[in-house]
Amino acid sequence: MDKRVLLMTGISTVLVLVWILVFKPLDKKPEVAPQQQTASTTTANPTTAQAANQPAATTAAGGATADKQAGPPAPLVEKPKAVVDTFEQPGKYRASMTSEGAAPEHFLLLDKQYKEDHPKQSNKTAEPIDLVRTRAPNLPLVITFPSSPFSLPPDAVWTELPRTDPAVLTYAWEDAKVRVEKRFEQVPGTYSIKLVVTVENKTDKALTQYLALQLHGWQDPNIKPGGMFSKRVNQTSGVCYVGGKVKRGSFDDLLKKGTDELGDVRWVSIAEQYFLTALAVKKTDVPNRCNVFAAPDGSMSAVLTMGARTVEPKQKTQYEAVAFLGPKILSQLDAVTVGGESARLGDVLEYGLWGATEWLSRPMLAVLKGIHYVVRNWGLAIIVLTMLIKAVTWFPTQSSMKSMKSMAKLKPEMDKLRERFGADKNQLNLAMMELYKKHGVNPLGGCLPILIQMPVYIALYSMLGNSVELYRSPFVGWIRDLTAADPYFVLPVLTGLLMFVQQKTQPTPPDPQQKTMMYLMPVMFTAFSIFLPAGLTIYILTNTILTFLQQWWMNRHDKPAKPKAMVTKPARA
Repeated sequence: MDKRVLLMTGISTVLVLVWILVFKPLDKKPEVAPQQQTASTTTANPTTAQAANQPAATTAAGGATADKQAGPPAPLVEKPKAVVDTFEQPGKYRASMTSEGAAPEHFLLLDKQYKEDHPKQSNKTAEPIDLVRTRAPNLPLVITFPSSPFSLPPDAVWTELPRTDPAVLTYAWEDAKVRVEKRFEQVPGTYSIKLVVTVENKTDKALTQYLALQLHGWQDPNIKPGGMFSKRVNQTSGVCYVGGKVKRGSFDDLLKKGTDELGDVRWVSIAEQYFLTALAVKKTDVPNRCNVFAAPDGSMSAVLTMGARTVEPKQKTQYEAVAFLGPKILSQLDAVTVGGESARLGDVLEYGLWGATEWLSRPMLAVLKGIHYVVRNWGLAIIVLTMLIKAVTWFPTQSSMKSMKSMAKLKPEMDKLRERFGADKNQLNLAMMELYKKHGVNPLGGCLPILIQMPVYIALYSMLGNSVELYRSPFVGWIRDLTAADPYFVLPVLTGLLMFVQQKTQPTPPDPQQKTMMYLMPVMFTAFSIFLPAGLTIYILTNTILTFLQQWWMNRHDKPAKPKAMVTKPARA
């Protein structure tokens, strides 16, 4: 194979990995009919806007739809004081539920692994992660009824009903037309919460309403995604799952143009790198609407509005949904069901380009967990998994190395052909092919094995980048968090040095520019690895060591054969 082709294949592999890590292309959004939407933010930071996302809706302050009935304004009534209650799943989470909006104003993860630092605060002790990033009235799991004949403000104060079960919490709100109940029910051993909304029509006329389920998040607008050679920062995205496809938008993307989807919307979410707040609904015969948008102050909203539903006089209707607030543990996400069907929350994880390597990443994650069950250290588990992957790809790699070495041996004859034919490319290519055929060398022998291995390494790379299991997990010594960069740059420098030594053991490229590029690659990888999470750097370092050892072993056992001694017959007398 021509060295230029081989070099471009290697560079392409690096660029694919960089693209996966840094750029993460977004799904294109289909054009939909624009809906009326207003954003109302307050000075409290962070806050978020409310969406009116139903046809022919006029939005009032706070996102609720104004009652269409004419008449004198209602007298001012003093707002009841909000009551806060605790809703706890032992070992998983502790939610502080406020009757203002009947929603969590705090949602703390109780696992000691899930903590975060606050460098701007004097107290540097890590604190439990609170998945509620906004303040009332813009809290997650708030419900409203836009484009409906009654108005339920997002900051309405609900009445908490007497509790008979600590795993169940029920709120009620009513006016002259309807009575609404909102029941939260824990799913034991998980981060899932069943949410059941019951609407009772108290009038003598049929009422047609739309239920809007809301999630709110926040992204610091001053923190932008880093480039290739800069520190990785946590970015929040808004996600809509419609028609079996994930529609994802970063804060900057949603600030320019929000998402508006009408169809088989199954769930919406506000997603961070390792943690998720999501709402999934039961499949219905009428289309649902998804609105995801952001505001300049950093607020983000994801609103799922159910299709129109009519409630007959003195009758009730019930909506069933499931909320998930917790870490992106794949097994837990896959286990979420609504109405007896999988919600497919696991699709929120990104594996490779547009999920192209998911079929490999999932089994690799299962193997990684199995290894960790034995070795009890995630860093060591990554090393063992990388060794297993290297064993599987040993022979394709060996074939590629042998092909490269065979091509290097033909360099003198290839140089002569270039001098002979000069600028006549057609004749030069024909002569090259004849040379390959004469010596039994396959010019594609170095590329094809590399192309076969690329999906494997991309899947492993993206799987490690999405594994919340590595969050705040220590390795050895100074590596206390596998999702954070090496604080002393030891792993990146070792990776660069080993790559440089490995280049020395490989055949010298015929082109001086290619030779220069080969020696620049270790420098580029060192700079690139400085900002990578330690878990990914351990994988790159381990793979570099194994590749170096394989190259050394091949060089040692691929010595030229000794020439046979010529046997001369004695001259006849």
